[in-house]
Amino acid sequence: MRYIYTTGYILLAIAMQLFTGNFPVSFLSFPLNIIFAGIWLVMLWILHKEYKKSFFTRLLCSPQTSVLSIGLFISGCLVIGLLPQLSDISAKNREGILAQLGCYNFMTSWIFIAILFLLLSNLGMITIHAFQHRKRARWRFILNHAGLWLALFAGFLGSSDTQTLRIPIYRSEPAHEAFDMNGTSHYLDYEIELNSFTVEYYPNGRPSRFAANVRLGNKKAVLEVNHPYAYRLGEDVYLTGYDVMKGSESEYCILQVVKQPWKYVIVAGILMMLAGAVLLFINGPETYDKLG
Repeated sequence: MRYIYTTGYILLAIAMQLFTGNFPVSFLSFPLNIIFAGIWLVMLWILHKEYKKSFFTRLLCSPQTSVLSIGLFISGCLVIGLLPQLSDISAKNREGILAQLGCYNFMTSWIFIAILFLLLSNLGMITIHAFQHRKRARWRFILNHAGLWLALFAGFLGSSDTQTLRIPIYRSEPAHEAFDMNGTSHYLDYEIELNSFTVEYYPNGRPSRFAANVRLGNKKAVLEVNHPYAYRLGEDVYLTGYDVMKGSESEYCILQVVKQPWKYVIVAGILMMLAGAVLLFINGPETYDKLG
């Protein structure tokens, strides 16, 4: 029966995708994502506490649902990994059934969000169950499940608050206008200015290192490729490009500003999973006690 309900649930998500297009992720930006999260968790808690014997609660708690939701999640990740993931505008210009199913921007499709919502609801219900039976539950079990839930949860709800912007900066010309992947203009609340630029080369003439000395607001920083500068909590600045024809004489460079307010919540979830893995290693591969 659970497979019939799950199939119907996924078919409903496919229908929503076909008729309405991708899920409007920006709708769940702060503070609506916090409100939604609170309502969601309270509903899971009430379901487990007041309707423990109901079919829906048993469905969300069952190991079979865990296997099914993880399998669907892996399938969704394969779609993301195997097909090019494009900006909203580029994805809308694609044609064919894959484009209609949102496969070229799959993380914001109704299908992937439905899969993730099922997985998170399953993990959330299992974690609530484990906490209510913590005298018999091993903490490694709770840490592993709660950590995975928290990391996926923050990644899902935090995506609407995440911004990736690119800004071209020139020597001695302060700038604060940046652009997202769709070309929309955004203004930073601080100025960025290029002070100097250097390039080092291998003997064969290929660049080995390039760095930009910049001013970020009232701070001075040296930016290098793959070495982000943490301007403030949850906001990192990357060096991504320059005028390769001029090298050290480049008059400009391209910076990428990534705002991730939920980044450290995701890190907390990962640390919880690591703690659970350490406890599993210390205590050995014993069989978990049956929960409830």
